[in-house]
Amino acid sequence: MSHHHEGPHPEHTFHLESPSTDRTQNRHIVLGIGTGSSSEDALEFALSLAGEEDASLHIVHCISPEDMPVETDSPRFENRFRAEMTRQREHTSAALESHKGSWTYDCQHGDPAEVILSMADKYDAFTIVVGSPRRGPISAISQMMHSSVASRLTRQSKYPVVMVPIGVKSAR
Repeated sequence: MSHHHEGPHPEHTFHLESPSTDRTQNRHIVLGIGTGSSSEDALEFALSLAGEEDASLHIVHCISPEDMPVETDSPRFENRFRAEMTRQREHTSAALESHKGSWTYDCQHGDPAEVILSMADKYDAFTIVVGSPRRGPISAISQMMHSSVASRLTRQSKYPVVMVPIGVKSAR
């Protein structure tokens, strides 16, 4: 695991790759994840789709304020943040063990939509997968202002975007 030292929490940034395989896959899927159940469903969907399409899967998680516990002035803030980031890394890594194709998993700082598009460019992805936007008043305002990650991704015209609704687990 290589560590990048940028952003306010460099200890949580990393790049992981699948063990080398003899197979070369020409199709690539980029999955943008964050915290929450919509990302877990999107991960399951993307793994299913990658298996069906014999595609490599490239997962990116951008550390954002949404990852941070609400009470940033609490002495337990760092512990809760560290625990959430560790939980997500372990959950995603465990899910990737079932993928027979190649994969990468990056956690970094940056604007999520920009990083996802950059990853899609890097691998010449045939699609981008993201979870459906969160629910609640802040998310509703983000969607109306077209500032949510999903809204911003659907406005670009280079890659198809699959938004996975909460509860959808499989590409079949």
